[in-house]
Amino acid sequence: MATTNIKSVAHFAGIMAITAVIALAGCQRKSEPAATASPVMAPAADSQAPPAAGSLKVTVSLSPELARKTAPDDVVFVFARAANGPRMPLAVVRKQVKDLPATIVLDDSSAMSPEMTLSSVPEVVVVARVSKSGEATPQPGDLEGMSAPVKTGQALIVSIARVVGAR
Repeated sequence: MATTNIKSVAHFAGIMAITAVIALAGCQRKSEPAATASPVMAPAADSQAPPAAGSLKVTVSLSPELARKTAPDDVVFVFARAANGPRMPLAVVRKQVKDLPATIVLDDSSAMSPEMTLSSVPEVVVVARVSKSGEATPQPGDLEGMSAPVKTGQALIVSIARVVGAR
């Protein structure tokens, strides 16, 4: 039982560390607002059951042009953050390139903090990033896709289709 608790605490600490790095990277980064970025969001074709309020059904794909720049074990971070407000991720899921395309659900169960959840904000931006280093902080050469602001309770597609440039 103690081993299970230690594993749970270690997992939570790792997720919190990833969240802090993503949040700090967003604060230091001088990027244009998501509304002016080229949106790569589209309605998801496979949306038989609409997602519950406070959740998002996100289909993440990798553009064929960028696929050759990846390795199957490269880390993919998919996260949602408030469209307006703190850049700290509200929900994060970690995958690998070999899992793409993938449909995931971001909801309050994947929240980084009980006080900051998807259901606590009116609109979010969803980001999917292939991290060549495995780190949550965006690095030049990482690959990224981003949605326009969207309300929860929707299904969307995010295509990883741009290379993160040098800062």
